[in-house]
Amino acid sequence: MKKHWAVVLPLLVLACGPKDENGDGIADGIRDPDSVSVVAPANPKGTVSGQVLDTAMQPLADASVRLTIGSDTTEGKYGVQTDGLGNFMIKNVPAGSTVLATISKQGYATLRASAIVPSSAGNIPINDGNASLGLVMLAKTQSEVSFTLLTDKGQPAVGAQAFLEAYPAGLIAAAGTTVQATSTVTAAPAVADQMGVVKFNNMPSPSELTRIGTPPSGNTSTAYYRLWVDPVDVNGDGIIDSGGYAAPIDASVLLKSGSQLITLNPAKNNGGANTFTLLATNVPSLQLSSAEAKKPLRNLLRPGEPIYLGFSQPVARDSLVAVLTGEQGQTAIELTVKSNDTGDAYMLTPSVTNTLEGQEYNLILRATSAYSGAVQTWKGYFVSGDVKTPRPLQLESVTFKDGTTGTVGVLDPGECVILTFNQVVTTTAAQLDAFLLSGMDKVYKPLPAPYPGPNSTTPGTCFAGEAVKIPIDTASFVATPRFYFTYGTPADTTLPPINPNTPTARLRVDFSSFQKVDFAQYYETAWGAPVLSTTVLEKAITPPAR
Repeated sequence: MKKHWAVVLPLLVLACGPKDENGDGIADGIRDPDSVSVVAPANPKGTVSGQVLDTAMQPLADASVRLTIGSDTTEGKYGVQTDGLGNFMIKNVPAGSTVLATISKQGYATLRASAIVPSSAGNIPINDGNASLGLVMLAKTQSEVSFTLLTDKGQPAVGAQAFLEAYPAGLIAAAGTTVQATSTVTAAPAVADQMGVVKFNNMPSPSELTRIGTPPSGNTSTAYYRLWVDPVDVNGDGIIDSGGYAAPIDASVLLKSGSQLITLNPAKNNGGANTFTLLATNVPSLQLSSAEAKKPLRNLLRPGEPIYLGFSQPVARDSLVAVLTGEQGQTAIELTVKSNDTGDAYMLTPSVTNTLEGQEYNLILRATSAYSGAVQTWKGYFVSGDVKTPRPLQLESVTFKDGTTGTVGVLDPGECVILTFNQVVTTTAAQLDAFLLSGMDKVYKPLPAPYPGPNSTTPGTCFAGEAVKIPIDTASFVATPRFYFTYGTPADTTLPPINPNTPTARLRVDFSSFQKVDFAQYYETAWGAPVLSTTVLEKAITPPAR
């Protein structure tokens, strides 16, 4: 039993022993512990201190100092007010922690600084590790700062929205190397009045910033205002008259001059040597002249997909003329035209019901620059089709044009035959093989040529009556669904007339001749796919429309 009480008694004594009222993890009154495992502190503490002054080095009493430590953001847990001399000390801060100090006072800038509380003071107990912020200066924010904004044409930039930031609005001096601080004051957005003046209230004055930001040697000032101004539409026509402004303004310069006149940047490519051009579009045939840009695949638009236009300068209101037409340039196709707020980007949406997959459509544009008054025109084309769903090549129709002699409604020698595919086909140096059939007999082997385009003088009567009515770009005509040939000659009496009402009157197009030639000689569909050498298409001949 005595052995039992010898063990329990010390436990009872410890339970009734000294207390740890300062929370440093060490029983109060213990100076020479004989066992580190018993008395070593679990939560060593430290302090954060400093002095808060204004820019004239005068103490700021009742300034608020608040700490954020790690994820502990409990309101008021680590916070004090400065005394009459601007001094502060926050106790019981966990040693070894990184703290964020927020120092503020009504009418002055707010400064935020980070510091590390030392984890060792050289002795145990560790309750005196101090992070000193040193001298903290706050700029007074009770002044008005104003600027006069002019457009690049010298007009007051009425209605321009401006933003201002002052830096640095606070400073830490004579602190340890582990302290980092930042302090800026951002004003509420201001709008320029009828004289172009913008005023920012509750800002540090130029003298306040200069005292903080100018080194004692008087060399380069590091104090400045940062001014941002949005682009401005002075006359309210929806066109930007002047670009914006974004630059620092030295506080010492503003202090010496008392005011600052700011000239906004010119609006995008406004005047000068810059030309009025089409910068970007999803129809490259409008913009570029290279052979690659003219390829149908490069100009393939999904049915209903808008045409996008981006100009180097805003387009004058209502000056854009956009005309969409088919391959022959006969009639206009409905377009919905919409512009952005600044007038330099447009979206043209063709009517889905009037555009067919695989077919070519021509676009003509005319626009006037809102800046220079320059007038430009653009011509190009696109093919309607979804790149994800290519269509196989098919022969859509075969018909002919009646000549001035011969039997009406019958294909006579010397008359023009027109074959139409279901999509545009790019032509190559290779010759398209075709045969006119009557029953099983090959009556004639023509050499079909691609449709030469509107206003072409050849092949005579083949496309008579198709004179272009809308000025499309015939020079860039590189793909067509239509091909033609002449059936013999009028004097060729060896060729029989072919009655299209006979079921055996047909045309066969055979691509097998490309099997042994260079791949570059293959015909290509609107989707960029070569027409395979195994492709053989056949279609009955139909009489011409009356």
